[in-house]
Amino acid sequence: MKNKTVYKQGISLFITLLISTLFLFTLIRLAPGDPVKTFLGTPETSSVSSTNYQERYDELKKELLLDKSITSQYIAWVKKAITLDLGYSIYSKQSVSYELLNKLPATLLLTIPAIIFQMILGVLLGVLSAIYNNTAVDSIIRIICSFLASIPGFALGLILIYIFSVVLNMYEISTNITLSRLWLPAFTLGLISSPGIIRVVRTTMLEEMGKQYVGFLINIGASQKRITINIMRNIILPIISINSTYFANLVGGSVVIENVFSWPGIGKYAMDSILKLDYPVIQGYGLLMVILVIMFNMFVDKIYRIYNPAIKMGRESGEKSHV
Repeated sequence: MKNKTVYKQGISLFITLLISTLFLFTLIRLAPGDPVKTFLGTPETSSVSSTNYQERYDELKKELLLDKSITSQYIAWVKKAITLDLGYSIYSKQSVSYELLNKLPATLLLTIPAIIFQMILGVLLGVLSAIYNNTAVDSIIRIICSFLASIPGFALGLILIYIFSVVLNMYEISTNITLSRLWLPAFTLGLISSPGIIRVVRTTMLEEMGKQYVGFLINIGASQKRITINIMRNIILPIISINSTYFANLVGGSVVIENVFSWPGIGKYAMDSILKLDYPVIQGYGLLMVILVIMFNMFVDKIYRIYNPAIKMGRESGEKSHV
């Protein structure tokens, strides 16, 4: 049974990767702009002499397989990607795989604290909002939640830089990867992703508070702390599930935050490459992001099954019924 489940998960993973990368691959090529011309410049502004310009242009186009159909380009890219060969950057001439892996630790250093912070903040404010439902506390939290959900990430980042760097002089602006520079971008990234978690926790908590066992605990004089702990045990699964959903948003948000704070991770590297139409880097970045999101979702799914054995039992009984 386990082998059958692993096989199904493997097929699902392969299809997800195939569809995601094909969509990204096609979207890049349908976008306006010519990567070769962006790199070389026009014949008038290029460092390549006007007599050799067309020859160099055709040479680069052939090197990037842009003279072939999108289908042929994609098949050739997939064949290389399977061997972890994502090609070379048009600009740096460095291996895309090497550059992405070289910058990945900086992004993980940023996103991991942000995940922890968004979860703590989301659960804390969501629980408080539910406990103090329809009070001033609830109203303030909902206003904060609406503000964070509506403000663009780059705007929030610039506001926080102004407050903590210019006004309070608590944050140093530089391009170095240091712990003293980490806290503000991680804090900002966590804030951006927290509104959805706050709302889910609040809604789930209110639903749970209306159930019979909560009324029983209130009738026997149980403390608010005991009631909250019992409710939290029952809403842990939705919290785990929503964190899985918002991880993709967090990854997307890291691109904006890394650029605002000049954090040298793969998000900033990807944005620079998008502006320069560096196709190999954009494709490699897209593939890496899809893999990271899938891996995180698999990790969360594993935790979900540990906390809820009924899912595992249900799946096994379903498989037995088909035998």
